[in-house]
Amino acid sequence: MFKDFDRIYKSKIRIKIKGPYLAASLIMIVMPVYHWYLPPFMILWIILLLVGVATGTALLKNINPLHKFLFLLFILFYLWQICGMLYSDNPREGWRNIELHLSLLIFPIVMLFPGEMIRNKVSELLKIFSLSTFAFILFCFAFALYRSLSICNGNLVFNPYLPEYTWLNYFYALEFAIFQHPSYLSMFTLLSFYIALENVFGISGTKKYLYLWLIISVILMMSVYFLSSRAGILAAILTLPVYLYLKFRQIGKVTHFWVSILLMTLIFVPIVLTNPRVNNYQDWREKHKNNQSEVSNDRMIIWNAVSTILGQNLILGVGTGDIQDELNNKFRSKGHTKLAEVNTNTHNQYLEILIENGLIGLIIFLSMIVMMLYIAYKGRNILYLMFLLIVVISFLFETMINRLAGVSFFSLFSFMLIIAECKNCNVPTDEK
Repeated sequence: MFKDFDRIYKSKIRIKIKGPYLAASLIMIVMPVYHWYLPPFMILWIILLLVGVATGTALLKNINPLHKFLFLLFILFYLWQICGMLYSDNPREGWRNIELHLSLLIFPIVMLFPGEMIRNKVSELLKIFSLSTFAFILFCFAFALYRSLSICNGNLVFNPYLPEYTWLNYFYALEFAIFQHPSYLSMFTLLSFYIALENVFGISGTKKYLYLWLIISVILMMSVYFLSSRAGILAAILTLPVYLYLKFRQIGKVTHFWVSILLMTLIFVPIVLTNPRVNNYQDWREKHKNNQSEVSNDRMIIWNAVSTILGQNLILGVGTGDIQDELNNKFRSKGHTKLAEVNTNTHNQYLEILIENGLIGLIIFLSMIVMMLYIAYKGRNILYLMFLLIVVISFLFETMINRLAGVSFFSLFSFMLIIAECKNCNVPTDEK
């Protein structure tokens, strides 16, 4: 009988210790592949946190005060969005947004009390995320190849262009990404690329793994080109020189940085210019340079609608869930019915927050970003800085945290990367 109690007790201990790590590992695997499977694992992680809550509260005293303050900013931002429901004219959409943004609470909470196993093995979780992204990218290449091959008159024919839309290619953009939007998958891929590079710089004595991570990093960077997200390509161009400079300066080989920049300029710039989406955009700009049609002025129409809305709702915003209705009303009033029919958004996270939650909401959000940059600077956390630069640039082009893929990525890694205890990742541990 005592043996049974002992066995049950040990099982509970194993669940408390290994359960959160298992949930975190599953999330690392699922996030790059198909983000709609995330909610069950998020709920599982919360349940496991509650099971071991006594241990978690004991660890609260050891948390870095800066991390606590960042956590409070996340809570404040979420609560301000709830306050926006008080003057919302579309409560159904508003509560949908509140539900969607739950990960702004869930991931900071579980990462504030990660448990010893996650705290000690967070570097392994980062590797799992990078490898999962890499495996999914390989699957995308394989599936694109499969779709491009056909049998014609007994011969194997390779044709990557869609038969009904001959300007689209199975190896580029939406056709390549399959389950994910290219902009979100580009964020996942870039962070995975830098995780792989950290292992290239950090692993010593085992050339087998060093070369493996080097190959993975090269393929991941190549895939950003094929994903053809302009935000992703711009983020790669801007962040890679920053990363290499900080890394080579860290190891005392700054001259290697300048050689790398020269090689990248000679190799990558011509490659980027051959990207079909970049070429199409350049051709489109030239074609519509003197054309004042609605299609060629979408951005200007959106900005005019935004400025009109902000003129009346600058401080508090229009209310949580009301932004799309307000934009559509402005589009229709100006005769741009096509933009209203497809629910065109601002394509800018900062503008989206400013309109929906006002200047107060934007100040809270920017305070979160500034605090994270300060944490990265103070801890000399290069990987965390790369993550922040990626999301800050991506926010300029898409409303990233208005989608589950974006908000879960942002909220999870905002905290996971600052608790990492990893020799290969240059992420500082909590201060004692």
